[in-house]
Amino acid sequence: MVASNSRITEILKHNNVTVTDIRRQVIALLLEPGKALTQKEIEIALEKMSGSVDRVTVYRTIKVLLKHQVIHKIPIDEQTIKYKLAEAHKKSDHPHFHCASCNKLMCMPQIQIEQNLLPDGYLMQSSSLVIEGVCAICNKNTSH
Repeated sequence: MVASNSRITEILKHNNVTVTDIRRQVIALLLEPGKALTQKEIEIALEKMSGSVDRVTVYRTIKVLLKHQVIHKIPIDEQTIKYKLAEAHKKSDHPHFHCASCNKLMCMPQIQIEQNLLPDGYLMQSSSLVIEGVCAICNKNTSH
């Protein structure tokens, strides 16, 4: 966990975010590749870690991390927004793949949403694309 703590501190400092315990805890939850959580899932995990959680503090922490592009938000459906560590992918307007089996959410910046695919006169300002399916690991595990 020491390596993780130093990495978390480095992530915050690199993005000009003041290091606090709650910010470290939220990033620690999202550090695993493919890990994306809703605010409620973050609150539940933090409650398990520390015994109590202040929803307003979690909300404010998420807002700060979004503002500084430490995390990005991914709308899954009309009611569900997940948050993922941004790392190299600062903006959330690239496609994501959501595995229905293991619930991981992977960034897919290699898939470009091209402006020229839109009808004439349309101007793209942002996009949100979530591809639902089964990831390679889960697909391999069920193919036996």
